[in-house]
Amino acid sequence: MLINKAEYFQSMVKMLVRSLEKMEKTAELKEEDAQILSHLRNNARTSLVDISKEMQIPQSTVYQRLEQYERKYIKKHTCLLDFERLGFKVKTMIVLKIRKEDRLNFLEFIAQHPHINNAHKTNDGFDFILECVFVDHDHCKIFLEELEEHFGIEQKCVYPLLQNLKQEAFLAGTSKITLPRSC
Repeated sequence: MLINKAEYFQSMVKMLVRSLEKMEKTAELKEEDAQILSHLRNNARTSLVDISKEMQIPQSTVYQRLEQYERKYIKKHTCLLDFERLGFKVKTMIVLKIRKEDRLNFLEFIAQHPHINNAHKTNDGFDFILECVFVDHDHCKIFLEELEEHFGIEQKCVYPLLQNLKQEAFLAGTSKITLPRSC
């Protein structure tokens, strides 16, 4: 029986989640599980056959584990883009403290704004951290002016990101990880 790539990927992820659910909450992540997760973190499109061959374990075991992992631990299937090759040459981190009365409107704004790649709520003097992507510095400046115009910004720091040194690497090459009790 042939299945399409989406069904195949979904089944791989489901097995991964199921395997994680069976692990004890305080136990160290089994090396096999860490290796499977590592394969997926490095390339989520790696086939079950390739994983089972490299790890020298049955394909059915890999499938079962992937199903377990998907149910509990995998939030979203996505790809990492090279923004610079797509023509977006400027990437910035913007740290903001917003007036309390403007925060709800600000949350609506960041939810719909196309240049905001990631947004995080924080504390200790600031409220939000935004990772933004722009074609050039002029577009970044326009965005910052838009923020100033529409929201009560009490404090702002803008950090240009010059080079990506590490991205999405956690659990992508480790063999033993101790899971926190809350897993």
